[in-house]
Amino acid sequence: MKSVKVFTLINNICNGNYSPTELTEFVNLSHKIAISYLKYQEVIGKNIRPKNAEGLNDLEDVAMDCIAGLFMRNEDDEFVQLKRYFEPILTVQKNRDDDTLMMMLRRLVVKKTKQELSRIFRERDPEGAKIIRNIRVAIRNSGNFCSFREMGREFVFLRDLQQEDQNFRKDLRRDLAEIPGKLLFQQFLDQYSPNDSVSGMMKKMLSIVTKTGEYQDYLPIDVLANIIRDVTFQQFREQVTKNVDTSSPFQDFQVKEVNEVNKVIIKFVHNKIKNQYLKKNKIDALKAEIYFKAIRDFVYDLTHAKECESNFKYLKRYIPDLTQRAYREEERSIFEYLVKITKKSLRKKLKDLL
Repeated sequence: MKSVKVFTLINNICNGNYSPTELTEFVNLSHKIAISYLKYQEVIGKNIRPKNAEGLNDLEDVAMDCIAGLFMRNEDDEFVQLKRYFEPILTVQKNRDDDTLMMMLRRLVVKKTKQELSRIFRERDPEGAKIIRNIRVAIRNSGNFCSFREMGREFVFLRDLQQEDQNFRKDLRRDLAEIPGKLLFQQFLDQYSPNDSVSGMMKKMLSIVTKTGEYQDYLPIDVLANIIRDVTFQQFREQVTKNVDTSSPFQDFQVKEVNEVNKVIIKFVHNKIKNQYLKKNKIDALKAEIYFKAIRDFVYDLTHAKECESNFKYLKRYIPDLTQRAYREEERSIFEYLVKITKKSLRKKLKDLL
């Protein structure tokens, strides 16, 4: 976009003296900035695309949704937000500095994209959004935690009450690797109590990484949120499936209820595979059957106190020659989406059952 005269373009847009070509050019420029930011967020591990997304077009659609609000007009056909943001500098800008206006446009588009991503996330995953909100409240209200942002992610660590505020970050173990999620999950599960508050769960997990000398002594809040959700779900599962009283006359009925839930979830996922992938020729009938059987195994293990394997191993049961590389390149996108919706649906059904 080096040929774009940014000052002239923005000035015409804000003054209402633009041509259809100029408006299209400005929308495309804003769209490209938003896409670049979304790609960066994906690189650092954020799940930006819709759950059934499989191509770049999905990312382009998300970017357009994010910046659409910038182009709202009032009764006088003025772009209200753009005019309010750029007008102060346009009135004093004498040297037509394209670089300054481009920097301001990037800042505006990125800010708007961040806001809309938060809204999209809340709509996609209200439970996860609620957990993250509670984590941020705990950080703000408790003297036990400090947080910082880096590379687009928010991190939290235990506060050392003996240190001054300005010394907190410099003493973190930043040269070490992040603790593997599965390891943290297992160690935290040993300490978890159903009566723990979000603040209490955070403190236990951060104590685990603080006491070990092998890993970073801070955690991303998205990792905290995922583990809190998974542990809570496991607790629900154990309440339903654990054989507390072998003499209970309700034991058989309870197991039957869980099995009925399983049938509903398996049928739901089977229909999802059929309608979303098989009918659209995204996978063939053999692959659809393999995915269905692997999901069925996963559901059974999850609800019958079995040790769950990795997603890769569930598929490898039915594709014996499957390699990790082939799984990443050919299977992971669809299968991990199916596992994700299975867990989410199962969690909801088990909550209703309880």
